[in-house]
Amino acid sequence: MNRAVFGRSHLCNQDTNIIMKSVFPAGVVTFLLLALASGCGQAGQNQYTAKATADREEAPAETKTEPSAEQMAPEGAPDVELLTQIYPGLDIENMRQTEAGLWEVSQGTAYGYLTGDGRYLVQGDLVDLQSGESLTENRRNESRKQVIDQIGEAQMVTFAPEGETKHVIYVFTDVDCGYCRKLHRELDDYLSRGIEVRYLFYPRSGPGTASFKTAESVWCADDRQTALTRAKANQSITPKQCDNPIMTHYVAGQQVGLRGTPLILLADGTSISGYMPAEPLEQRILAKGL
Repeated sequence: MNRAVFGRSHLCNQDTNIIMKSVFPAGVVTFLLLALASGCGQAGQNQYTAKATADREEAPAETKTEPSAEQMAPEGAPDVELLTQIYPGLDIENMRQTEAGLWEVSQGTAYGYLTGDGRYLVQGDLVDLQSGESLTENRRNESRKQVIDQIGEAQMVTFAPEGETKHVIYVFTDVDCGYCRKLHRELDDYLSRGIEVRYLFYPRSGPGTASFKTAESVWCADDRQTALTRAKANQSITPKQCDNPIMTHYVAGQQVGLRGTPLILLADGTSISGYMPAEPLEQRILAKGL
C-alpha cells in the first residue's frame, strides 16, 4: 500500500514525541499519533507592498496580512494552531471531516488526520475495515487526477489507437530509463487494445542535464512521436530549443508522488509504479471500470 507523509522539512526539530502507536490486525496500517508540541514558532505571513506609478510620488508601503490558519479553517474544524506551527504548508482551507470523525489535512498527495481536539495527528492510510478500502488512497487518486487535468492533453505527446480509443493512460517517462524504453517498444500492444498512451516527461537526472535537454528537443521536434521513438531507441535527434512544458511535467511528477519511472496513471488518478505489460494493465483498467 502506498503511503505518504508530510515533508520532514516542516518539523521544528527531530525530537517530536511519539505519544501513541496502535497496530491494526491483518497488517492493515500502523498509525503514528504525533503529539504536536507548541513553541515551534509562527508560520511566516506573506506581505504585499503597494507601489506608486512612475508619474506619481511613492505612497507609503501598505502591508496586507493574509487570513490566519484559524480563519481559513472550515466551520467546526479543530484548533489548527499547533498543527500549522509544525506543518505550515498544509492546505487548511480544504480540510474536511472524514467518515471516521477525524479531520483530513493534506499537502499535495500526502494526507494526515487530525483529532477533534487538534492535538493528535495520524500519519498513514485511513482504511475502512469492512470494505478493506483505503479512503486515503482514493483521495490521493483525486489529487493526482487534478494535477494531470491542469496540464491538459495538448501539453503531452500522445500515441492513439488507429481504431476506437477505449482507455487512456498517462505515463511519466524518461528517455534514458530502461523500462520506459521497454514499454515504448511494446507500444503497439497497448494501442491494439484500444489504450491511448499520453506521455509526460520526467528526466530523473533533473533540469539542465542531458536527459532533460533531450526531452526538450523531442518536444521541439517537427514530429514529436518520431523524435521520442528515436530517443528511446538511443538514436540521435536534432537538438532544439523552444517553449516547452518539460519543467511543468517534471514538477507534476513530484506533485503526484513519483519515485521512479515509468509511472503510469489511470484515468481516475490510480498510480501504477513501474512497467506493466499491456494485458495485465488492460485487466487492471477493466477491473476499475475505466
